[in-house]
Amino acid sequence: MDAKKKKLMWTILIVGLIQMPALALAPGINRIATTTFTDRSLAAVQSALAISALSQPVAALGAAMILNRRLVTKKTVIIFGLVLLAVTGLLAVILHTRFWHLVLLSAVLGVATGTFMSNMFGLIFDNFDPMERQAIVGYQTSFINTGGIIMSLLGGLLATFIWYGGYLMLFIGLPVALLVYFTVPSYKVPAAEREGGEARGRLDPKIFYYCVVEILYMIAYATCGNNISTHLAAANLGNPATAGIAVAFTMGGGVVSGLFFGRLSKKTGDYSMSLALIVVFIGYMMLSFFTSSLVIIFVAVFLVGTSLSIMLPRCIFMVSTLATDPSISSTATALISIVSPSTGMFLSPIIITNITTVLYGESTAARYRFVGFFVLVLAAVVAATTLSGTRKAHPEKI
Repeated sequence: MDAKKKKLMWTILIVGLIQMPALALAPGINRIATTTFTDRSLAAVQSALAISALSQPVAALGAAMILNRRLVTKKTVIIFGLVLLAVTGLLAVILHTRFWHLVLLSAVLGVATGTFMSNMFGLIFDNFDPMERQAIVGYQTSFINTGGIIMSLLGGLLATFIWYGGYLMLFIGLPVALLVYFTVPSYKVPAAEREGGEARGRLDPKIFYYCVVEILYMIAYATCGNNISTHLAAANLGNPATAGIAVAFTMGGGVVSGLFFGRLSKKTGDYSMSLALIVVFIGYMMLSFFTSSLVIIFVAVFLVGTSLSIMLPRCIFMVSTLATDPSISSTATALISIVSPSTGMFLSPIIITNITTVLYGESTAARYRFVGFFVLVLAAVVAATTLSGTRKAHPEKI
């Protein structure tokens, strides 16, 4: 890898540190529901915060359309998103007294992350060969999780003073935008090559398989962060800062597994996705049956976190091998890195919290157990699909 590529790689990794801003807010969910907007249910608060997962894919697809029409450069879109991230922090200082303020902040946050996150992955698609991508997406996920640790710890600490404290951390978007301005190459998406008068750039149908798996996985994974502060509070274990530490342990698991993703992916192929789901099952069973042990809870969320840096990089890497035409890379990147995970995160509280509340009441232990069995079934389905040989041989197995 030459010096120019290394500089770009390190910029991508540094931006990864702020790609999970929602984790700065997760530790304060219980406080928001019990002391700030007491007229709203936990599901309502979770859903309001999940609005960012709804506006995020809309922004990502909108940015992809603009890029595909070659109206702006990817660099411009990335800088716009990072600046808007800082603006979200400013809005939180001004607007934080009404429930609709919470909804607005979530929507703006989603637009910010939707415009810069997918295009950071796009830089990997456009500028590195397949083997380099497989390593970089693993390292990138480790950096994303490292940033998540910082966000969750500081967010939990700030949430003990003011419920919107986590939003104050979003001002970091400004200095990172400056870094991108000076280090990321400025180029427009290549026009689609044409043959017989029709554009050749079309999405491979296999891309949608990975998108569906990612959506279902994120529905399960998001249950961890959405409920951990309530789970700890129900067991009288600490305060929002404790929940922040728990989220940090979750991200720590992602840091560790991300460092080894490249080698694991080469050896296990798509079976790594089933492995990630089985790890989530184990973690949720521990959360369900050991509700009074803070140590076991921290171990459990750490295990759940390791799954993130196995599942997402695998899906992203495989899509990168299926979207080799630069004219469709923006759309493919938006689908796998933003639309799918955001859809799963948005649907998670709506589906999981409401269904388990009807079945088991407010028990978060039962909620984790329910989702645990769901991911176990999903792991079996993914493994069977991989075993069936319906997809072609993996590109990395030469």
